[in-house]
Amino acid sequence: MDGIKAAGRALFGGSFNPPHVGHLRLAIEMAETLRPLAAGVELTPCATPPHKVAGGLLPFDLRAAMVEACLDGLPGLSCNRMEAGRPGLSYTWDTLRACREETPERPLFFILGSPDYALLPHWHRGLELPCLCQLVVVPRGEGSEKNFLAATQSMWPGAQPCEPVLPGSRRMRLPGGGLVHFVPLPWIAVSASRIRHRWLHGLNVDFLVPRPVLDLLDAHRETVLAHWLPEPRPDEA
Repeated sequence: MDGIKAAGRALFGGSFNPPHVGHLRLAIEMAETLRPLAAGVELTPCATPPHKVAGGLLPFDLRAAMVEACLDGLPGLSCNRMEAGRPGLSYTWDTLRACREETPERPLFFILGSPDYALLPHWHRGLELPCLCQLVVVPRGEGSEKNFLAATQSMWPGAQPCEPVLPGSRRMRLPGGGLVHFVPLPWIAVSASRIRHRWLHGLNVDFLVPRPVLDLLDAHRETVLAHWLPEPRPDEA
């Protein structure tokens, strides 16, 4: 299995503004899928996202608290608060490098959706991420296996298919030895911005967010109102 050791780490990053059922279902199913290779999935809230406007972002501690409240009782899932302790923009490269320095003996996996995967050339050192970790790509929207293969070949000419190690997956070996997995897990199409819109307008968000998230939003209503400005009907997740 190409030197993959047991007890690896898998990071699933995002703004989690707020965390919702799409995030949770993906984290649960990814933890199950990666179980032979990784000890669980660490949901890693972004402190200062480079690609998103920070004005509508809830404070980090509140977003992390919502993630932690969601994960109570879910084995194999945890919240990683490491980005809170680093100044400046929260670049994925820096987070993964810090993880490698923390636990150099453990293989590292980074989970991302197909739209973000296609944008890696525009990320800070995005095409170098496979030097630090194995990428695990989950399709969203139009993200088919064909599109995944085309994007991989475009970003890393010379990438070649190799034997998969995860159920139902495809795996590509990159020039230099990096690995990328395509895992076609279902994605629940829930929009965080739609949740914000509904919550701000007093509309029901039951079954879009876990109950502990709604309880924390209500408990911190003044803080939430100060950060979430009324928005037009949105589409971003």
